[in-house]
Amino acid sequence: MRIRSRAPFLPAAVLGIVLTGCSDRIATAPVEGVVYYDGDPLHVGTVTFLPEEEGPYATGTIRPDGTFTMTTYDEGDGAILGKHRVMISAISEGTGLPEDPIGEPILLIPERYGSDKSSGLSATVEDIDVNKIDFKLESK
Repeated sequence: MRIRSRAPFLPAAVLGIVLTGCSDRIATAPVEGVVYYDGDPLHVGTVTFLPEEEGPYATGTIRPDGTFTMTTYDEGDGAILGKHRVMISAISEGTGLPEDPIGEPILLIPERYGSDKSSGLSATVEDIDVNKIDFKLESK
């Protein structure tokens, strides 16, 4: 009889465990910054943070003024805490206008920055209000 009296609570308990498991996210902190290339803000591209430990990567789109905001799960939530390898890519394919036809992609920065293994870039994300991280890329 006791088993039957507890039976109505079993589905609720199982559902609670399942729902709790679905919301597991690693803590993030906001990250924003500016990407410079040879002293000027880079006007297009993508910044990617790859954690040195296990966890999801974060990306940020470089805006025309060189600024970026990182996203892991939800827009602008930042990157997971800890050390990251960083890669930055910037490619132009042309706008399609007569003076700028679409063509073969052109790298706007050296290829080495497009790989976390060769970029030489890193970042540490801390549990603070906003991590301000700038990157100064050079053509040499």
